[in-house]
Amino acid sequence: MMSDSEKRRKELLQQTRERYSDYRTPPAVHPRYGSAYGQIYGSDEPTGSGTLGMRAFFCFLLFTIFVAADYKEEKILNVSSEKIVETITTDMDVEEVWQNL
Repeated sequence: MMSDSEKRRKELLQQTRERYSDYRTPPAVHPRYGSAYGQIYGSDEPTGSGTLGMRAFFCFLLFTIFVAADYKEEKILNVSSEKIVETITTDMDVEEVWQNL
């Protein structure tokens, strides 16, 4: 038979285990692995899909248009591929651009 102090100790031990348990929340992990742990333990945060695929598609599309315009030596919206390359390679003064805004 357990004494009152033993019962109290057991109760306090159970409360401590419940309070500091990792059962409800994932353990502290590096942010890089947060997604993996979120999938394993579940996550309270809503997970939205990223836009990387869409952005990569648009970049590929624009690059393809640029290469086609350069190959056929055509202008698109009165801009030639030489003008695009010239604009990209021009050194810009950040202070001057900031003042023009």
